Amino acid sequence: MKKPIYAILRVLQGNIKINDNDVRLIQAPPETDNTPCITIDDSGGTRMLGKWFTNKDLPLLQGHPQYDPQDPGKLYSQQVIVEKRGIELDLNIWCNTEDERESIINQIHYLFYLAQSDHYSYCINYDKENGNCKTLEDTCPSLTSLEDMRGVKQQCINPSEYGYQNIFTTYDIVRASFDVEPAYPLDDLNTETMTLRSVIRVSCDYYDYHRIGGKISETISYQGD
Repeated sequence: MKKPIYAILRVLQGNIKINDNDVRLIQAPPETDNTPCITIDDSGGTRMLGKWFTNKDLPLLQGHPQYDPQDPGKLYSQQVIVEKRGIELDLNIWCNTEDERESIINQIHYLFYLAQSDHYSYCINYDKENGNCKTLEDTCPSLTSLEDMRGVKQQCINPSEYGYQNIFTTYDIVRASFDVEPAYPLDDLNTETMTLRSVIRVSCDYYDYHRIGGKISETISYQGD
């Protein structure tokens, strides 16, 4: 699955509701009466924007001879192939009523604005189930620090210390390229009972990294003549 799709699922999954019921994100257009629902269309594929070699600090993959299961997150400078790609994804919103359509569209745009404003709930270290910060193993301070300059905006109050990481860094998305267009209607007239459908296009550029491998040097030495 492409990284931007993972990011979209992270933003929307379980966060959109109609009458207190989750609006599901499903893989294919609905064939039975399971609306309202949302599908993601990536049939347009991706376009290559650039490719190059570089070094990047990454954890080693399991199976590498220097992989340490006691410290799997340790970063090593590794040579990688970088591919920069662009993608356009269509979010198809399938509904039964105009009220459902308007509510879902508004919720989607609101959630994307939260993600773009560095809302604490989209930090990779935020545990949605209990409201804890995984770094602190305690309640996320952003939930209670309403006097803090960042806390009042519902952002991580100490990003460097708490290891804050948003969806853009998590999924290697170029933040400045991320765009969510206004919805437009594309109602399905071929069904026995007309299904209301709207489309929201999400576009962005992102990076893929392929580790070249090899033994990692952890020491720097100089050999003279």
